[in-house]
Amino acid sequence: MSNNSTALSCKVVILGESGVGKTCIINRYINNTFSTEGMTTSGASYSSKTMYFENYDKNMKFDIWDTAGQEKYRSLTRIFYKETSIAILVYDITRKESFEEVKNYWYQQIKEHSPKDTGNIFI
Repeated sequence: MSNNSTALSCKVVILGESGVGKTCIINRYINNTFSTEGMTTSGASYSSKTMYFENYDKNMKFDIWDTAGQEKYRSLTRIFYKETSIAILVYDITRKESFEEVKNYWYQQIKEHSPKDTGNIFI
């Protein structure tokens, strides 16, 4: 890390149906671990990771919100869209309906409720 102790912040929200692997992706990124034991996220969970970008001599802190995909939590996930810089939409390639929900629900939610300058939406 740079001697510059101030890190730029970037809010990341991970969205998708329940059981598509959102938590697994985050655990792999944050801890470099993978578990085949699936645990359902209730509400949301928070993780962060700070990375140093040598080319820019800057630290970037990624504030990562893992949201629950169950329908009963959908109204709760809207509060996480505020000030989102990056939205990552996740689906299970073995479950076509999870892709349809990303396309028909989650993508529309991001467009409607996130800041207009949300930089990247990955599908």
